[in-house]
Amino acid sequence: MLGRRQIREKILQAIYAYNIGGNSIEYVEKKMFQSIEEIYDLYVYELNLLLAVKEYALEIIERKKQKRFATEEEKNPNLKFVQNRIFQLLEENKARKEYSAKHLELSWHLNNNYPAMIFKKFLTSRSYFEYMENPTSDFEADKKIILKLFLKYIADNDIMYEWFEELKLSWADDMHIANNMVLKTLKSIEEGKPFKTLIQVLKSEEDIDFAKNLFRATIKYYPESLNLIEERSKNWELDRIAEIDKIILSMGFTELNNFPQVPAKVVINECIELAKVYSSSKSNVFINGILDKYARDTNKV
Repeated sequence: MLGRRQIREKILQAIYAYNIGGNSIEYVEKKMFQSIEEIYDLYVYELNLLLAVKEYALEIIERKKQKRFATEEEKNPNLKFVQNRIFQLLEENKARKEYSAKHLELSWHLNNNYPAMIFKKFLTSRSYFEYMENPTSDFEADKKIILKLFLKYIADNDIMYEWFEELKLSWADDMHIANNMVLKTLKSIEEGKPFKTLIQVLKSEEDIDFAKNLFRATIKYYPESLNLIEERSKNWELDRIAEIDKIILSMGFTELNNFPQVPAKVVINECIELAKVYSSSKSNVFINGILDKYARDTNKV
C-alpha cells in the first residue's frame, strides 16, 4: 500500500500538472487518483514478469530436451529454479490471477524480449550458480534467490525502466513505489501460510480523503503560500525559486496550517524527502530552513 509519503508524491505531481497544464481541479484530481490506481497495474505487471522469466527458463529446458542429440544433462535437467516454491505460490495467488485475467495487457508473452534478457543475465550470475549447485532445497533459499533476481535484474535495471516508461509515462515516477510493493510481497510469503491476496494501493477511505483534501487545500491556499515564501526567502526573488520547490513549500505551509493532526516535524521531514527526490541537491536545506522557522514562529512545534 502507499504510505503517506508516496501519497504526497502523487499530490506534488498533480499540483505541478495543474499549475502548468491549465486543466480544471476536478480533471487533475481524477488523473491523480487514476495514476495511483495504475501503480497497482505496474505492481502486478512486475509480479507477472517474475513468472515470465520462469516460463522462459522452462522453455529453454524443453527446447534442449527436444534436441536430436541431447546430452544426458539436457535430457535430465536441473529443475530447481523452475520449480522454485515462490514461483508456485505466485502462480497460484488468487488476487494476481483474477486481476491478470481481467487485464490481459499485464501479461507477458514469450515473444517479448525482456524475460529472455533478464534470465540470460541472471543465468551467468554467481548467485544463480550457487543456488543451482546446492543439493539441499529449502524455502528460505528459494525466497532469497527470487529476491536477488528481482532486486538486481528487474528493480535495478535501466532497460526495464525505459520499457515501463514507454508503456506508461506515469510508471517512470512510480516504479520505485511498485518495486517496494513487490519486495514487501515477496518477503511476506511464508512456508505453509496462505498467500491469496496482494497489497492494496490505498488502504482506507482515510487515505483517499487525505489525498483529496491536501491536493485541494494546497491549490486553494497557493497564493497565500507564495506570499509566505516571498516573505521568508528574503535573499531570493520568487521567480528565482524553482516551481517544484514552491509547490513543496506550499504543501508544507498548507499542512502545517490546516492539518493539525499531523505533527509539524512529520510535515517538515516529508517535505525534505520530497525535495531530495524531485528537486535540486540544495533544495532540501532551503525548504527545511523555511518550514522549520515558520513552524517555530507560529508555535506549531
